Amino acid sequence: MINIKKILILSFLIFLTSCGYKPIFSSSKSNFSITEIKFFGDKNIAKKIDNNLKIYKNEKNKSVFYDLEIYINENKSTLTKDEKGNPELLSINISVDLIVFENKAVKSKKKFNQSFIYKNSPNKFNLKKYEKTIERNLIDEILSKIILHLYSLQ
Repeated sequence: MINIKKILILSFLIFLTSCGYKPIFSSSKSNFSITEIKFFGDKNIAKKIDNNLKIYKNEKNKSVFYDLEIYINENKSTLTKDEKGNPELLSINISVDLIVFENKAVKSKKKFNQSFIYKNSPNKFNLKKYEKTIERNLIDEILSKIILHLYSLQ
């Protein structure tokens, strides 16, 4: 019985290691490198985007080099209010305008929008934490679209 468990565990490990998993957005699979990124707009969102694009920056042995200009706009708004005038439904909208330059010429312009509607909470601390989580998720969605767009330009 113990030998059968060992064989099953060993075969399971062999199967998992040879399944061929590869990350989709790996910088080693890309044919491009980002030489410079200029941000305009919200500094906190810019920092998060910059941290995620670092793996594509200044890589050697790439055939295509892009400069990026990224314009960021975040808008928080109240959609509905109750009878006392307190906000009930809130909305966060993040829009990113991306301009891609190749050899100082505009290669592509694209706009990315993500928004989310959520209910207000009387606990302002939990509401702020929830808004940060929403913002992080929206930025991740936009980042995946930006990277996919850069891959499609090749």
